[in-house]
Amino acid sequence: MRDKIRFGETMKKTITIMIVLFSLIANLGANTSTVFAETDKAGDTKAHAITEVPSIVAETGVLIDAKTGTVLYNKGMDLQREPASTTKIITGLLAIERLPLDKVVTIDAKTPFTEGSRIYLMEGEKITVKDLLYALFLESANDAAVALAVEMAGNVDDFAVMMNEKAKELGAKNTTFRNPNGLHLDGHVTTAYDLAMIAKGAMENPTFRKYVSTYKHTIQPTNKQEEPRYLYNTNRLLYDNKTKVSVNGVLRAAKYDGAIGIKTGYTGQAGGCLVAGASRNGTELISVVMKSTDSGRFGDSIALLDWGFENYHSVKMVAKGTEMGSIKVAHGEERQVALVAEKDGYVTLPVGENSKHIKKVVKAAEKVNAPVKAGQESGSVDFFQNGVLVGAVNIVAVKNVAKGGIFSGLGASVKENSKLFVGAGVLVGALVSIAGALLYIRHRSIKRRKQRRELRAMRIAMDRERDKIFYNKDKYINR
Repeated sequence: MRDKIRFGETMKKTITIMIVLFSLIANLGANTSTVFAETDKAGDTKAHAITEVPSIVAETGVLIDAKTGTVLYNKGMDLQREPASTTKIITGLLAIERLPLDKVVTIDAKTPFTEGSRIYLMEGEKITVKDLLYALFLESANDAAVALAVEMAGNVDDFAVMMNEKAKELGAKNTTFRNPNGLHLDGHVTTAYDLAMIAKGAMENPTFRKYVSTYKHTIQPTNKQEEPRYLYNTNRLLYDNKTKVSVNGVLRAAKYDGAIGIKTGYTGQAGGCLVAGASRNGTELISVVMKSTDSGRFGDSIALLDWGFENYHSVKMVAKGTEMGSIKVAHGEERQVALVAEKDGYVTLPVGENSKHIKKVVKAAEKVNAPVKAGQESGSVDFFQNGVLVGAVNIVAVKNVAKGGIFSGLGASVKENSKLFVGAGVLVGALVSIAGALLYIRHRSIKRRKQRRELRAMRIAMDRERDKIFYNKDKYINR
């Protein structure tokens, strides 16, 4: 009985030691750091004083850094106004995202009766999505907007639902779109800030940028139109050296150095609207003015852009693809995956100020469950100035990680952590050997105990036989 107890205790100790060793090997190479901070070491430079904020004709307006979304100027940016044809920004973006550019659209019976600016599409006319987009962005064609909406959603009302969902996705907070072209309709409203966020998201699409920065385009004859259609952009900031506009009381040419788009708008109810973009020396700005005058919208936009470039600049904090640590993968073919910046990360600073005092903080979950897809969002790099969040960029998995096999539940890696497999094999072999040795010892111990019992039994039997002989002898003698 004592031998059995001692054997059980020995086995428990052995198994405990094996488990501890196995756990130590399983954690070799693990990266447990999920949050770290660092400060840029660049030298300090004194920033210049911000100049006087410009005065604009528009009722509402906003200026943002297109790379960070930082608001630099605000005049009633959250007040709702009619957007007129700036509505077409989101109509065009949805079409670019959802329709092949070379797809041929057949115009229905209702679209040709659309009012306002148009390219006079005809029922049954066949025209590509590409040409409809040029008509939408350059000529601000309302019939092209309706044709694209019907192609995507079947009707204008259902397309409006898609527009509003996309607007929220891009950061709009106080927007309700009811048609694809911006013609007056009660309840069709947005804000300067929301338009800036929509424009920021749209300008991140290279195809969109190409369309809105184009000055002219020719639509070749179609099955219903024998003559070419010549389209010209309504955004004077891109090209117009002749027209003069008032900028802070000074007449200047409408053409703007560094202009990159994006969309004009005008109706009697909305007044003059313009969402304008410009880029200089690595800094990209977006201005929005609403309910200005026809010419005032261009002067207002120039004033805001001038002021923005004079006083602010974008500073890159992290480049796209920069590795920002790694994250554990549970139940994966690999036990961790590297994380990289999804895109370039910037902060907006006054001109002359660098990023010395900006702190970069990488935040990621402790682990993620397999499977993991390349590009899967797994955290962020946040930029802080004096404890205030001033920018951020997502970090994503650099590659796919499939579900693992039998050892993945222990965090084992088949590809990158072969040491664990070898260690596990050695430990299992050692454990089997030890268990075999213990079983052999136990078997030998039992055999020896059995032999000792048999020997004792023989001795007892012999003693009894001897005693019996002596007893009988004594009995005979006594007689």
